[in-house]
Amino acid sequence: MTNRQNTIPRTLRCGTACAKVTLIAALFIPGYLTLQQLSRPAKGPRIEAAKPKPKELVKIYSIVRAHRPDISDAETWSVSEVILEQSAKHSFDPMLVLAMIRVESGFQYTAVSPSGARGIMQILPDVAKALLEEISPAQDVKSRQFKPEYLDDPILNIKLGVYYLHDLKKSFRNLNLALIENDTGTTEIRNRLENKIELSGEYITAVLNAYQDYKKATHQTF
Repeated sequence: MTNRQNTIPRTLRCGTACAKVTLIAALFIPGYLTLQQLSRPAKGPRIEAAKPKPKELVKIYSIVRAHRPDISDAETWSVSEVILEQSAKHSFDPMLVLAMIRVESGFQYTAVSPSGARGIMQILPDVAKALLEEISPAQDVKSRQFKPEYLDDPILNIKLGVYYLHDLKKSFRNLNLALIENDTGTTEIRNRLENKIELSGEYITAVLNAYQDYKKATHQTF
């Protein structure tokens, strides 16, 4: 009887102690877990480091930038990218395309020659319209509603200019003749060739000099 009476209070004390432990756990453990969560670094989306741009593109950018410090950085990259892209597409050294741009317009988008050639690569509106029709006769709205002012867009002008040089090179099978024709016109150069009249080397010399400058340069100060 005595043992049973002693056991009851002991059981009650154990039950009370367990209840206290449970209560403490209920009160403090959630707060502790919350504190642990807050102390951990937040898991956000992984930000990958930007890939470095190709060295050739960076060089093109630096040349364009040197000639046109007045245009935005984004615009400089856009012009540089289309020069690299179109040069690769038509198997030209982009330094040659840059040299042509330097001689033709000095990198001025809205340059207009006395003969009416326009833009950064100085394309005649009639030639540009024909090129657009050749490249995309049905899809390109600009080929059907062409305006000379479209050639003031450097991206379009470069695409047409490099394509035109490629077409001339394929026709004459000679880069020098293609460059001369680009400067003088098809009729003039064919007339000179047929009549064995000496071709002027002034334009080629200017382009090749600029080309050599760009090829040799490591830091552009043009």
